[in-house]
Amino acid sequence: MIYKRVGIFALCAMLCGILLGCKKEPEVVFLSLPSDENLEDQSSLMGNIQEVAEQMLPQMDSFESTEDNNPAIIQTPAPATANMGEETANLPPDIDPNLPMVALTFDDGPGSVSTTRILDALEANGARATFFVQGKQAVLYPELLQRAHSLGCQIGNHTYNHKDLTSLSDQEALEQVESLNELVREVTGEGCALVRPPYGKGWKDEHVLNLIPYPLIMWSIDTLDWKTKDSASTIKAVMDNVKDGDIILMHDIYEQSAEAAEAIIPALQERGFQLVTVNEMFACKNIPLEAGHAYRKAVQ
Repeated sequence: MIYKRVGIFALCAMLCGILLGCKKEPEVVFLSLPSDENLEDQSSLMGNIQEVAEQMLPQMDSFESTEDNNPAIIQTPAPATANMGEETANLPPDIDPNLPMVALTFDDGPGSVSTTRILDALEANGARATFFVQGKQAVLYPELLQRAHSLGCQIGNHTYNHKDLTSLSDQEALEQVESLNELVREVTGEGCALVRPPYGKGWKDEHVLNLIPYPLIMWSIDTLDWKTKDSASTIKAVMDNVKDGDIILMHDIYEQSAEAAEAIIPALQERGFQLVTVNEMFACKNIPLEAGHAYRKAVQ
């Protein structure tokens, strides 16, 4: 049928040329078009891809992290068309780039009561944080995503099902990231500009770095709150080690971590630290966040 349509089109073109007084017959170029059978195969393939994406809800993993406690920055060339997401680092007027600042980051949530307590503490102290959320939690508490976003906090990507990116196929790894991005976009109106790889794995892997089209964000202070589940220990881990430009790792699914955050947030401010998002801190330090790179802290 396609070839018949092309032939009819060519004949019409020739007749038009004659009627318009063309002195030369038009040159007809026949294109190699796919058969109806191949078109049907392509349509079926697209339907299968959509079906896989819609059904991508693997079993839940353990919340407990086994992240690398002493990472060091690694960089590889960024992809030519790195997708930095929809968030931008338009700095709020309350940030002074000349004063010290840190980024509190919370993984694995949102959790119901614990995340609410952390957001209450941030709001009460005029502070912001970055929440690296999981899709399986975000679907349970979308109102907490909305509230965090409305407070100026940054929503980061911790994959949909907390999967080790180094153990997945390329398609599976991208689905874990992009399915969560779409969910966050539906809830807040913005996708995630940053990814924190589950278990801290993949940020030293060049294949993962080049596959994931977003910057990977690690940390310079690991509170080990997931392991100790002790608020005093978490507070000490931060206050004994904090420096300008640090990225602090905590988890907002534990009540003990929420209790620690309620003390840490005002204590850091009393020491003169501004509590900002990851994007804001790197923008203040004039350090670009680029896909294909992993970052531990905002230090030139």
